[in-house]
Amino acid sequence: MDATIKKQTLGQFFTKNDFWLKNHILDFIKLTKTTIAFDPFAGSGDLLKVAKKIGFQKIKGFDIDKSLNWKINDSLLSIPKIKNSIIITNPPYLTNYSAKRKNIYDSVKKYFEICKYDNIYQLAIEQCLNNDFGIIIVPETFINSKFPKHRLTSITIIEDQLFNDTENPVCVICYDNKNKTYDKIKIYKNDKMLGILEYFEKMRRTPQKNIYIKFNSPKGQIALRAVDTTDPARPISFMKPKEIDYKLSNIKQSSRLITVIELNIEKEIIEKIIKFSNDLLFDFRKKTSDVLLSPFKGNKKNGERRRRLDYLTARAILENAYEMAHPTMKLF
Repeated sequence: MDATIKKQTLGQFFTKNDFWLKNHILDFIKLTKTTIAFDPFAGSGDLLKVAKKIGFQKIKGFDIDKSLNWKINDSLLSIPKIKNSIIITNPPYLTNYSAKRKNIYDSVKKYFEICKYDNIYQLAIEQCLNNDFGIIIVPETFINSKFPKHRLTSITIIEDQLFNDTENPVCVICYDNKNKTYDKIKIYKNDKMLGILEYFEKMRRTPQKNIYIKFNSPKGQIALRAVDTTDPARPISFMKPKEIDYKLSNIKQSSRLITVIELNIEKEIIEKIIKFSNDLLFDFRKKTSDVLLSPFKGNKKNGERRRRLDYLTARAILENAYEMAHPTMKLF
């Protein structure tokens, strides 16, 4: 099989860097008192090399790729439980949509048929949870996914580029063998603890859909650049359509990064709603440390992760701004 096709089919991203191993993750490993480092998606063995560096005398690796000289196992279908071990792994990432777009769906169809989720890394997590302890490097989109998180002890966003061959944003999840409430699960960005998962879940913005708002409308009075640029001075912003540096005729019904938004509002309050929306967005980003905004490939020039504002959150912000512009009006 061609190396590129094999990599796409197996969803392989090899973890050459070890700066994901933050002090609090190392502390978690020590607390487990495990003696075996186990990688069910061992790949080139980089994570097991890190395990040896930090003191593990015993390592165990599985992989489906016969060319990698590990014990052969399809760990997306089953992972054996190994006593006194901790899983340290970077499973394959592949969405249903990507598999079809790359014309490799038939090769991975069996996984999506048993997977309740859109990305097979989530199937990998399910299989890993058969073992008591684990550290898994996964796409940062996991934070906003519906995947149950009760077994986790922490989620750590890694802003530096972890892989040499992709800018895929990642986070590191640690789990043990106990179910817990979200107030016991810590959220970190790099080395800094930001808070608990319960707080961030409560901070999510949900639209009420109580006013007319239409995205990607040619009649739109407000433009939205829904993704950070690489320039920290040009973040996600609401603005007048004429102010956006994009040809608005290129906006399609499916556009998700730049849009024009139609609202049923008086012309004289458009500027006020734009200002209120940007103020609300700034406050939301500050209070949530960007944890709830979708990660976007690549970082800003200051090293921070670029973010994307989803349209549901944007709608909730616009609704709030509309209420601020109409303080005496009661919305239902």
